[in-house]
Amino acid sequence: MIAALVSGAGIGFTVAAPIGPMGMLCIQRTLASSPAAGLATGLGAATVHLAYSAIAVLGFGSLAQSWMQTNTLALGTLSGVTLLWFAIRTHRVGLGFCRAVKIDRIHLTRAYLSAIALGVTNPLTIVLFFAASHALTGQAATLSLVAGVFLGSAAWWIILSTTVAAARSRLDASILAWSSRFASFTLLLLGLSTLLRIAGKVLLGR
Repeated sequence: MIAALVSGAGIGFTVAAPIGPMGMLCIQRTLASSPAAGLATGLGAATVHLAYSAIAVLGFGSLAQSWMQTNTLALGTLSGVTLLWFAIRTHRVGLGFCRAVKIDRIHLTRAYLSAIALGVTNPLTIVLFFAASHALTGQAATLSLVAGVFLGSAAWWIILSTTVAAARSRLDASILAWSSRFASFTLLLLGLSTLLRIAGKVLLGR
């Protein structure tokens, strides 16, 4: 059980660590709102990782992959639109900083649920879990393995949000505003690239 827990934690940490859309969102919310908002965002991502790992250890990974491939256009479109929505929201936060307006703290439940919505449609998360699925299937102590994935993912988000929060106290409003602009621009590029990729597949008839 301990070996399975450690193995799962390694997988969860590895999948969570690459800085993608979720990482940008966690950093931006920590800077713009609070460390709790960033952590809630990360725990939403960890919950998605928990769900994907459960699917893999129960032997449904191949079925899920087949479903993803069948619905790749719809899933990609949803992912692109979701990323654009987050880009717009993040840009508004940046404008608030520029105008020296007090930023309302994001509700933790909303931060958590919106992160789940983004995580479920995030192609990077899906690809990484498919790549790691061979390490999750066919192992004993499946509950420990799945729990380890969640704990490893959660550990990364705790480290990230805590580190960003520690740096936040040294930043003034103008730097925070630029960080929100950068996060918004990054999410915008990711959303547009996803939609362009889907449009290319449609035009090519794939």
